[in-house]
Amino acid sequence: MSLCKLTVRFEEPFWVGLVEREDGDGYSVAKHVFGAEPTTPEVSDFIRDHWNDLRFTHEVQVEAKESKRISPKRLRRMIEKEMRSDAWRGTKAQQTLSEQRAMAIESGEALSRQQKEERRREQFAKRTEKRKQKHRGH
Repeated sequence: MSLCKLTVRFEEPFWVGLVEREDGDGYSVAKHVFGAEPTTPEVSDFIRDHWNDLRFTHEVQVEAKESKRISPKRLRRMIEKEMRSDAWRGTKAQQTLSEQRAMAIESGEALSRQQKEERRREQFAKRTEKRKQKHRGH
């Protein structure tokens, strides 16, 4: 069974829609920027016309939640401990989007590193060729 959820919220300066999809394969999310505040008909038109244009993130496996009951005091302590920690958690959609952004940054850095190394090799080859030409004589 597949579950989809669209959340429209204001992220300065635009209105953004987060589409979350959860099915047997896992959890994925897509982001769409509306711009001005969308009306209900505009949102339904977006879902009808542009659903296939959305680029969802890679599938993230969702762990099964425990149905064990937690006492209120323990729950309060756990919440306070999380609030004190410096780690930013955010919603599941925000975490997934930040992971995707981090992966894109890493791949871009790797590509940049390869290009820089290739440029260094070319410059070294040019320098050595120039030295050989100088030593040949006329």
